[in-house]
Amino acid sequence: MEWMMSSALESPHAFRRGDPDATPDGQAVLLAGIDGGGTKTTALVADERLTVLGEGRSGPSNFLRVGVEAAVTAILEALEGACRQAECTPADLRALGIGLAGIAHPTHYRRMREALLRALVEHLAYGARDPQSLQNFVLTTDAEIALYGATDGQPGVVIVSGTGSIAYGMNARGQKARSGGWGPTFGDEGSGYDIARRALAAVASAYDGRMPPTLLTERVCRYFGIESPAELPRVIYEDATSLNIAPLSEVVIQAAREGDAVAREILREAGLELARTAIAVIKRLRLQQEAFRVSYVGGVFSAGELILEPIRQKIREVAPKAELNPPLFPPAVGALKLALARLGLSDRESEAARSLPKLGVR
Repeated sequence: MEWMMSSALESPHAFRRGDPDATPDGQAVLLAGIDGGGTKTTALVADERLTVLGEGRSGPSNFLRVGVEAAVTAILEALEGACRQAECTPADLRALGIGLAGIAHPTHYRRMREALLRALVEHLAYGARDPQSLQNFVLTTDAEIALYGATDGQPGVVIVSGTGSIAYGMNARGQKARSGGWGPTFGDEGSGYDIARRALAAVASAYDGRMPPTLLTERVCRYFGIESPAELPRVIYEDATSLNIAPLSEVVIQAAREGDAVAREILREAGLELARTAIAVIKRLRLQQEAFRVSYVGGVFSAGELILEPIRQKIREVAPKAELNPPLFPPAVGALKLALARLGLSDRESEAARSLPKLGVR
């Protein structure tokens, strides 16, 4: 699927009467989907046929990492950006689907839902033109929209690995299960944070002489702007969060591509951890003997086969008919599809659905 943005219309939300996407008042049915994670937030605005009209991006919106105010601000910023590109306003939207990291617990869910709805109404006038759109507000987890996009709503499993990590799946009976998502203190195995932490441990061990030398020593020092690994405790513990350490995983991926054995082993171990997380979901859903799709979403997978191959091998030991494939659609499109479903509609035209943008596995 190629990136395809509809040509800018003079007024995309003012379709002619009689257009199949127009409501009785002659207005287009516009909806938005938002994917909010620990690193970035992506928003898409589309019409009823899921032709994407606008895209907006902003910073992280996992409130457990950045706080409620910063998370809400990031979501509003991304949505406003998508609406500007689509030449509409949030008040024009008939439905809004949002998937966020950090809201799996009911208390966290309620807190973000209340804060988001209040901000959308007060600052962006969401629901001003059509109060019913407030009933078409769908908030769920980032894992849910990742699965919905990756498998197009079909049974399967998705592995999400960015700043954090989680696996989520659904079987043919509609039963769902998750594994992981415990956060950086006692979870997030195979995530960008976990890979970065392993890299720091490898550099420290190499500096001590407990492990062989690694290219990571020079690369990690360059990343933090220090002369020696001896300075790592200062730069790490003065401002140690998963947000500012996780991007170090990109350094590990590059070192692995250049053949560094230590970096390659870190990615292999991360892949095995992600596979174990997915296998826990597979077993809970009793998919071991089924043919189903396993997809992957998140920046860690820019490592390609360096991390995918150990995942593939480990999963096939348990579920030999499982196929590891890229997602059919990115998570933000999964959020769009949930918004469309809330309107009581489905993808009416498969070709139109396939014209959605492939934003990449990031």
